Amino acid sequence: MEWLLTNARLVDRAEPVDIAIADGRIARIGPVIPGPAAQRWDLEGQVVLPGLVDPHVHLDKTYLNSGGFFPNRSGTLLEAIHIWRAVKRQRSGADVQSAVRRALRAAIANGVTAMRSHVDTEEPADLETLAAILEVREEFRHAIDLQIVALGFAGTSPVIDRAMADALALGADLVGGAPALTPDPQASLAVIFALAERYGKPIDLHIDETEDPASRTLSALAELTIAAGMQGLVTAGHCCSLAFMHNASAGKVIERVAAAGLHIVTLPSCNLVLMGRGMQPPPRGVTRVKELLAAGVNVCAGSDNVQDLFNPFGSYDPLQTANVTAHTAHLTGTDELRACLEMVTTRAARALGLDANGLREGAPADLLVLDACDAQEAVTAPPPRLATFKNGRLIVRTQTEREWI
Repeated sequence: MEWLLTNARLVDRAEPVDIAIADGRIARIGPVIPGPAAQRWDLEGQVVLPGLVDPHVHLDKTYLNSGGFFPNRSGTLLEAIHIWRAVKRQRSGADVQSAVRRALRAAIANGVTAMRSHVDTEEPADLETLAAILEVREEFRHAIDLQIVALGFAGTSPVIDRAMADALALGADLVGGAPALTPDPQASLAVIFALAERYGKPIDLHIDETEDPASRTLSALAELTIAAGMQGLVTAGHCCSLAFMHNASAGKVIERVAAAGLHIVTLPSCNLVLMGRGMQPPPRGVTRVKELLAAGVNVCAGSDNVQDLFNPFGSYDPLQTANVTAHTAHLTGTDELRACLEMVTTRAARALGLDANGLREGAPADLLVLDACDAQEAVTAPPPRLATFKNGRLIVRTQTEREWI
């Protein structure tokens, strides 16, 4: 054994257990595990969770508002996009890499062992940014699984379509897009699915990030997913318009989402900021999380934009995201709080196509240790993180000390 963690408290165990780690995997979980170990750590009843998974971020934009730079005066999505297109040309590859390293270190210290980032790929210059991010991905490969989505307004320009194709050839892992923000969402979806078929890639889209209940791109996405036989390989983020539809209409869309096996990513922090500007009272703007869960849909939750033109808030902390999700979606029961935790662990892992077994014997030893002895606090009062393990390797350990005077 490389590690033996003793007296660990797990979410689904009434009593503390020992966790043996060998060859990068969880070798055994039990009340008392005998035998030698290279390193032992008595956790004294502190909580151990599966490694956290952040399924939707934007590393190419992160920390753009550092130092108070946040010129999005309206606070709207469209103004953020407009400013971003001008600002991004001012960033060098070194600037991007510095911000990405900062983001990954913050995420890993918070317990994140896997992440999916959308990266703009609309013009040749964007490919230089993508290449810079891919270099940093290699630097951190031992500590975090980082997937990249080629994000562009597919179907609106041959230049954009070529840039997205080049991004996939360069090393992007998924086809992205925001079809509802294009003049012809159906045409955009057609190009996206064609790229996915050509390069053999899954799909992860920004869908219906609007207050308009007539925006039904999610329903069209579900139908195309079924037609292409891509059930389980397509992810839809935001899906805000679903919350503004009449219940009957929303219910029909949710039925199609479930039938298509779509993964849905709710992004509460950013949508609380961007949605409903000018509306009174301001709506929450997040999708129908509770109804989607009830329909058996795999729902997960992500940070989205962090400290940039779209959102001045965020710290790459999925437990904080789970907390905000619980607040905004009225998920306060014991099982509902457990579901919120799954949205940033096993459910998110499933959306990324990773091992979604959590803390089970034989699973990869991706885990974190919390400075807490009550597992529910992971969502209700996110505690400090003490350590993050990736494939059985201790990546970061945080020492905490409090002195009462």
